[in-house]
Amino acid sequence: MNPLLMSVLLIVALGVFARTMIGKIRLLQALQPAERVNHIAERVKNMLVLAVGQKRLIGRRRERSSGIMHAFIFWGFCVLLIRSIMIYGEAFQHGFTLPLLNEAHLAGYLYTALKDVMEGIVLAMILYAFYRRIIVRPARLHNSFEAYLVLALIGILMISDLLYDGARYNLTQLYHNPAGIHFFNNPRYGTEFAWTPVATGAASLISHLGMKANMALMTAMFWLHICTQLVFLNILPLGKHFHVITALPNVFLKSLGYPHEKPKLLDLEDEAAWEDESLGINHIHQLNWKQGLDLYTCTECGRCKDVCPAHVTEKPLNLFEFNDRLKHELLANADKVIQRFRLAATLAQCSDEAGAEKIRERMAALNSEKQLVDDVIAEDTLWACTTCRACEEVCPVTIEHVPRIVAMRQGQTLMAEAYPKELNPALKGLERNGNPWGIGYDKRADWAEGLGVPIMAENPDVDYLFWVGCAGSFDDRSKKVSKAIVTILQKAGVRFAILGTEEKCTGDFARKVGNEMLYQMSAQENIETLNGYGVKKIITACPHCLNTLKHEYPQLGGRYDVTHHSVFIAQLVTSGRIRIEPSLAGALTYHDPCYLGRYNEVFDEPRSLVQAAAKGVYKELDRCGRESFCCGAGGGRMWMEETIGKRINLERAEEIVSCQVANVAVGCPFCLTMIEDGMKELEKEEEIRTLDIAEIVAQSLA
Repeated sequence: MNPLLMSVLLIVALGVFARTMIGKIRLLQALQPAERVNHIAERVKNMLVLAVGQKRLIGRRRERSSGIMHAFIFWGFCVLLIRSIMIYGEAFQHGFTLPLLNEAHLAGYLYTALKDVMEGIVLAMILYAFYRRIIVRPARLHNSFEAYLVLALIGILMISDLLYDGARYNLTQLYHNPAGIHFFNNPRYGTEFAWTPVATGAASLISHLGMKANMALMTAMFWLHICTQLVFLNILPLGKHFHVITALPNVFLKSLGYPHEKPKLLDLEDEAAWEDESLGINHIHQLNWKQGLDLYTCTECGRCKDVCPAHVTEKPLNLFEFNDRLKHELLANADKVIQRFRLAATLAQCSDEAGAEKIRERMAALNSEKQLVDDVIAEDTLWACTTCRACEEVCPVTIEHVPRIVAMRQGQTLMAEAYPKELNPALKGLERNGNPWGIGYDKRADWAEGLGVPIMAENPDVDYLFWVGCAGSFDDRSKKVSKAIVTILQKAGVRFAILGTEEKCTGDFARKVGNEMLYQMSAQENIETLNGYGVKKIITACPHCLNTLKHEYPQLGGRYDVTHHSVFIAQLVTSGRIRIEPSLAGALTYHDPCYLGRYNEVFDEPRSLVQAAAKGVYKELDRCGRESFCCGAGGGRMWMEETIGKRINLERAEEIVSCQVANVAVGCPFCLTMIEDGMKELEKEEEIRTLDIAEIVAQSLA
């Protein structure tokens, strides 16, 4: 089959591909470091389940048909790659096969059958994909010439291989193999064509063309398959289908132990960091290499925007466009980023201060001419995010959106002082009184008067600290939740105490809006207090407090066993320390808080409690569990007005109303406020009660 021609094609195509990939890899190497090569076994498992197994596509209840379509195209493409290797080998050696996949082994026949069937399935899936894009046109899809081109190229790969096999069948079975074509023919397993129903069907379509035409067609399909694949290979790195190459490594390198990369603990005393604007992300070269790989890997599938509460309610946050703009900015500055990286290496070796200053000036001159926030990403876009992680949960290639957004907010807040000024009252309240409400810190324990709640300063010999949180201490509605928790803990005989006036805001809100300085100040004060009392176990009703205490305080030396009140109460029920009797009348549903569910994997315990307490039927919301719809208060949005589009909490409240329930249970003080406000706006607060899990359990105690 002409080894010289094959050699030329491979050298040219692979040479161009290698040149492109080297440039892509060098750009990633020039970005900031990231640690992503630990726990190899767990990473391999993630890659097999999420990337190879396509879990987030076929496992999604919504749009499962499109997920199955994509999965079969991917699996079929992978299966065909093995056959393609053998076709390449055929050009150099007549009858080339891979070990074990030849006519002497059953595995060879099984692979041949699998490949044949998968090609038929992939062709059917490609037709379905064209139908969806042309006829159905889902709103989330970004239709482009590239999308149609890639589908067509995959289709050509499948058709060319089937016709190649079909012509081989005709020449060997109908025309007595005049060219001495190699084909499987084992006395035990028969001919390979007995295992290839799709290719045999293709053969019947061209059998009437005659021997010479089949010979010509076989040769044409051989080279068409090769050329199509090599062209496809070189198209991939140039657009969104680069994910065909990067998806597996990106999933392999995903964050472990926490849904995404934790906010970086900034060294706020580093003068150099202030001078070169490296606190947070202010310039495109400050992305780390994993964030760059995320941008390479975006498939532009639109699943992120389809579930994003900001985008759904007409805010200017389209995460696919967000990624695309950053990617184009990164690629536009590729040469500068690489030069800057090389200068940084030179600077690290330089001992002459005058020379070092010149290098720093050259590095500063290589910054992008565009402002990352404003020219590339609009301010309203950056601040629309609620950090709910719905986008990350549905992303089939595990792109981590939220860490980049928080880091860019850090740059805006710390370096540019360009954060929304409406945050000032909450930030000042946090700085002066240890809570965003700005209420005097001396009133933090007033809610507990007359309840017999011990204070740590008076009685530190307890098993658990009840972390009340700012809402539970100062918000009138959330104070009722705090009292309900106390009722349950006392009923169960739990030895607990609160910090009282010594408790301060965890700083979660400050960190999410980029004020790392205020976050670290609050966190360090709290950690000093907690460690001073030797606190080990904490119960809290606020998922935001839970997340910060459990996952972010260890960066500053605060390590505690932190449990959400729903989980702790469920444990009390299981152990028999309390008993629940059904008492809540009317149909009931449950709203999953983002920071409890998607961030901390707590889904079952709240449901078990509210179902045990309900007299009426329990109903799930359409958007629930991992795909729960945000209340709109996360990421600092609790302290910002929604002036663009529809209010997020109203969108969620309408969904709850449409579920036709009398009660909605929540497990977060922010959700409690936002959903109650939504019900009031809809004038449904009398018909549908919004209750915290603790309130439901407290009134159902036996």
